[in-house]
Amino acid sequence: MTFGQLKQVLGSDAEFKVESPFMVDFDAIALSKSGKVQYYILYPAGTTFSDSDSIELLLTDNPDLRTTEGVGSGTSLKQAEAVYGDATLSYNTQNESREYVRFANQPARNLLFRPTVSNQQFSGIYSSPIREYNETKKFQESATIHSVLVGF
Repeated sequence: MTFGQLKQVLGSDAEFKVESPFMVDFDAIALSKSGKVQYYILYPAGTTFSDSDSIELLLTDNPDLRTTEGVGSGTSLKQAEAVYGDATLSYNTQNESREYVRFANQPARNLLFRPTVSNQQFSGIYSSPIREYNETKKFQESATIHSVLVGF
């Protein structure tokens, strides 16, 4: 779907606001309804995004938006494991050390979950020494899903 098509489908109830910079490598268009951000349309930083551009990445940290099984922002990793099976957390130092979690039986391959935990850089408990790519099945007890990224 293009950005223009999305605007037509959502009509005048939707508000769009460019957020630049949004995160390293990405700018975003925040889509809000009734003053609350529903999700962000991500696109390469330093570029523009027009009505004819195809939407390729969406990110949400809105706890009201969840998968069919009820998993979304604010869901504990333990709860998500109960739904989708064993969690594997990972990060790559070449990818801004962004940590992700995938589940053995998650509903789609194009979903990426970003975990978070208070007062710590990583939700996962990683072995030393740190490598370029790091992966673990152990995580902090209080870890939750911070956001969900959907790729098309």
